[in-house]
Amino acid sequence: MSRDPELPASAYAEVPPPADVRDRVRRVWRYQSGAAPAAPLILPDGCVDLIWDGARLFIAGPDQQATPAQLAPGATLTGLRLAPGVAHRLLGTPMQALADQRIAADAVIGPRAGVLERRLLDGADPARTLLAAVAERGVQPDPRMAWLFAQLSGPDAPPLPELARQLGLSERSLHRHCLQAFGYGPKVLDRILRLQRWLRLASGAITLTRAAFDAGYADASHLSHDVRRLTGLTPTALLRDHGH
Repeated sequence: MSRDPELPASAYAEVPPPADVRDRVRRVWRYQSGAAPAAPLILPDGCVDLIWDGARLFIAGPDQQATPAQLAPGATLTGLRLAPGVAHRLLGTPMQALADQRIAADAVIGPRAGVLERRLLDGADPARTLLAAVAERGVQPDPRMAWLFAQLSGPDAPPLPELARQLGLSERSLHRHCLQAFGYGPKVLDRILRLQRWLRLASGAITLTRAAFDAGYADASHLSHDVRRLTGLTPTALLRDHGH
């Protein structure tokens, strides 16, 4: 494996993974909480994370809504955000079984989780150890679901029926594949990725409404409805606290 990424020391930091696992890992990240208990709001992003918290290895399944993470003072989390379309293959389970859950890794991947936890408890570097475990598996993402995620993440995302047609799938079959790969159907995935697209655009836009149009929302009320539905916040509050 290539040289491990260097993670800066800060409250939250993320870096790209080494080149040889970028088809399976989207980001390597670390979160360090402060002296007081913390409950950072985790926004849905269509992804699944493998996380070490210093005592246990767990999986953060795909969220359908923003979820506060309850962290003890001084907690340090190291995680891998898995690439789109790979989690169900890497973990050997359909993602709808893990949706909106934080679950011990051994309940999903069995004895392999125990081996990893022992190495981590013995002082192995968390990011290096988790990356090596992913590299050893040798699984590849589902190319159709990776392509779908990329299409829905980009500007001018085509309508879902058109994407299904391009994939050679019926809309019912597309829904089934999305449940397995992402934990929810394509309409929910589209809504989540549109929100993420708006967050990327909003910080540099002239107005939030202009960013909403560019992200694919019909109007400002459509944006407000989806933001409240997914996060419980107003667009202004979401951008203030979670803008890119």
